[in-house]
Amino acid sequence: MVTSLRVTIDVGRNQLRASLSRHQAAAAVLDSGASAALLLFYGAECGLKSSLLERHGLRSTSQLPEHLRAHHDLKLLAKELRLPRSLCDQIHSCTSQQDRRQRVEFRDLHQAWRYGHSLRKEHEEQALVVLHDLLDWCRQELRV
Repeated sequence: MVTSLRVTIDVGRNQLRASLSRHQAAAAVLDSGASAALLLFYGAECGLKSSLLERHGLRSTSQLPEHLRAHHDLKLLAKELRLPRSLCDQIHSCTSQQDRRQRVEFRDLHQAWRYGHSLRKEHEEQALVVLHDLLDWCRQELRV
């Protein structure tokens, strides 16, 4: 039996800022679809984590608490940064297109897009609006 350990790759504020810009620019080129959505998600994650590092005077993600460091929970990051409640309240799960009883948590949307899991169109569109709003906030906060 092969067991694997999950390794978290740590990066600094400037790397996260650069990734935010690269992911957002690449998503704009793609315009739409799962790949663009995935890049927007990761760009927002990079921006939020960079903001956390900056606000707390940290140099690397290795200095973040584990619950903020190794996960993709954008809602948790937004709450930690005390983003406006009106924005945080928009970060919610989406319904699966195949089974409307199945919910995909916002923190797991990157997996849905990466693996081709279809989401209910209006929920996915709302998630994309939220990602753009998060990216706008990050760009203002980080002045990039």
